[in-house]
Amino acid sequence: MRNLMRAHWYRLLRSVLLLAALLVILACDLFLSTRVTVTTSNMRELPMLCTSGAFMSYADSTSMSVSMAKGFFRKRGQLEESSAEDLIGVFQDIHPFQFRWVLATRRGMLAIPLIFAMAFLAMDFERRSYLNALYTGRSRASVYCSKLIFLFLCAFGVSLLGICALTGIYAGTVYSRLPAAYVWTRLALHALSDAALMAPPLLLVCALRKTVVSGAIILAYDFLLRFTSIFPMSKMDMSIWEQGGNILPTLLWSVGILLVCSAAGWFFFRKAKLN
Repeated sequence: MRNLMRAHWYRLLRSVLLLAALLVILACDLFLSTRVTVTTSNMRELPMLCTSGAFMSYADSTSMSVSMAKGFFRKRGQLEESSAEDLIGVFQDIHPFQFRWVLATRRGMLAIPLIFAMAFLAMDFERRSYLNALYTGRSRASVYCSKLIFLFLCAFGVSLLGICALTGIYAGTVYSRLPAAYVWTRLALHALSDAALMAPPLLLVCALRKTVVSGAIILAYDFLLRFTSIFPMSKMDMSIWEQGGNILPTLLWSVGILLVCSAAGWFFFRKAKLN
């Protein structure tokens, strides 16, 4: 299986198109994740999640002082205490809150990473490129496991890069002001839960093995995931991401979904007629 894994990484790293697709995926995920819907009721208000530039513009337009800024964020429940002496310092003091907000809300739609993963799986089924490995004596188990591990490593990696970038945009100082163990375990858990949310549609890809049909189902699933809470990990619960918060349920749900979908996918792949 090690050689098959090398082949997958070689295919990715040697393909300018696929590497460019990864960059586009990341850029689009960040774009979707940083969009704030502006309505007539909120156009003159500061969003709960905002950048330093947006806050400074708002503070300038409302002639906000440092003490007013502290009271403003305390009233919104984003700040407990602050010894900052300037506006940007007050804003940086709400970064821990914004960090938890970024982790708790899945503002990105996950559509593009899912489509990327589907391209590696569904298109391989239709092109039957996996037969090359079978013809050289590789077992179905090694072909399936190498592809599965590769897909979820890519999903985890893209999600981790995305959530790290979002943290940098909205709460960059948490990397230096909060314990590294806390910050990076939460970032990794978020990426793991994202990979788990990608697992069910990939299971359908294994069952259907049709690119167009799989793509349609993935997009439908993605919109369902974006606007509903069909999985516990997709619910807005900031308490999970606090220092000392109970991350065990999210961890168990993520690992459980990955294991169940992987096992079910193997069942479909093992039973399928691949020739």
